[in-house]
Amino acid sequence: MNIKRAKLHLLTSPLLLCVLTLLSLNIHAKVTLQDEFKITDLGLFFDGKKVKNKKAPDNGTERYDYFFGARIAPHGDSIKKYKHYVFMTWYQGGKSNRHVMLTRLNMKTGVQRTIELPHRHTGYLNQPWIGESHNTIAVGVSPIDGTIHLLYDMHAYGKTRPADGSLKDDYFRYSYTKPGAAEVADEEFTLAQFVQNPDGKKGKYKHLTLSGKVDYNQYSGLTYPKFFINTRNELLMYMRKGGNNNGSYRFAKYQAEKKSWSDFTEFNVMDAKTFGNDYNWGLYGTMKYVNGKLRVGFQQRARILDDKFLYQNGMYYAYSDNPDGSSDWKNHQGKPFDIPLIDSAKIKVSEPGDLIPETGKNQVHIVTGFDWNVTERGDVHLIGKVSNVKRTQAVNVHTYKPAGAKEFITSTDFAGADKIYTAGNDIYIIGLTRGGRPYIEKGIGGTNKFTRVYEAKSGKRFRHGNVYIKNGKLYYYLMERGTGTTQPIYLQVIDLDI
Repeated sequence: MNIKRAKLHLLTSPLLLCVLTLLSLNIHAKVTLQDEFKITDLGLFFDGKKVKNKKAPDNGTERYDYFFGARIAPHGDSIKKYKHYVFMTWYQGGKSNRHVMLTRLNMKTGVQRTIELPHRHTGYLNQPWIGESHNTIAVGVSPIDGTIHLLYDMHAYGKTRPADGSLKDDYFRYSYTKPGAAEVADEEFTLAQFVQNPDGKKGKYKHLTLSGKVDYNQYSGLTYPKFFINTRNELLMYMRKGGNNNGSYRFAKYQAEKKSWSDFTEFNVMDAKTFGNDYNWGLYGTMKYVNGKLRVGFQQRARILDDKFLYQNGMYYAYSDNPDGSSDWKNHQGKPFDIPLIDSAKIKVSEPGDLIPETGKNQVHIVTGFDWNVTERGDVHLIGKVSNVKRTQAVNVHTYKPAGAKEFITSTDFAGADKIYTAGNDIYIIGLTRGGRPYIEKGIGGTNKFTRVYEAKSGKRFRHGNVYIKNGKLYYYLMERGTGTTQPIYLQVIDLDI
């Protein structure tokens, strides 16, 4: 009798009912599209042809030719969420417009406010009629003082790039707002929030320095801006200095109390050979502040002209235990090293180029599909693709290390992807189907197991997009498939069911 009572009590206990309810919700819950917002009809797209001549003439039409790729908006570090606001950058089309744009979406009111900055995309090597896909617009917001920061339209410019010297006084493009601008009322979100340049020589709201002090050696030759927030709520940024096979990552911290930035810290040296390394090298990857640490992952492009690699080789990864990344760097085994790094071998994870049997000079091609990420518990994931130059052999690579493991596992049983993302202890592949609709594949951190958990079967068809994940929500910033140099841009908010 007592046993029966115990069973009855267990089955009707509030705790068990709560657990069963949660399990039931988890079984039936799913990833869903929560909202969709049209940002503009005027997103810039390079709709012309890819030119091979660095001095190609204007085609004399509205079609916008380009040198590297056709994508420019949205592109790069173009979306951030701060409190209940989403900030998005884009260039305005068409070919004769090209203005830098910043849109703020108030998620509480649904109101969008867009600021047009005076600067226009300068095109490939300061030729406005040739589009330049490297020249992205990055946006960052300081949680400490509510300032908004933009870095834009740069691809290693300096006194001799372009060769005619036309950008010798316009090699760095930075704009920032007054404190609190990120949260002003909707009607107050205007260009007046941006701080003007006292001399105004190269743009009323454009600054040639982060610190207020013009320093050509620090601020020339920079590409690929990106902002992130550390565990102290400090805003950091990084860029790549130099070129393809002789470059370095450099990062700085916004000092809100000074309303200025620190000098750059070098992650690795340029001209590594002069410091005793066997060769110079550059980085193709990214620096991220992910799951509590500043981290770096890249493929190396070495100044070695007689090996089997046509461009990149290897997978490299490291992290810092210092919140601002200024010290305490370690490789994946936890072994410390000093920065700036001279010898990249100290942080090498693997050599995907060995997965195909080519040995001849310049026969191994490792360029597309590289990315990396780390889960909350510390599972490290790197993805890439390796092929021979004839494209008769190709392997998709997923190299990962479960949290607590000593060594990486490499799998070629991987469908391939351009990017890999994390939220909590899960990993995600997020992209567009061949039909142009969003899909999401979810995996367990520290494994190679992925399941498709979302695929739009109807609705708009998109050309490309940028992914930003915050608090279990995917903010997918997308350009719709259209025609011409002005095409629609949307934001989709997808609940990841975390």
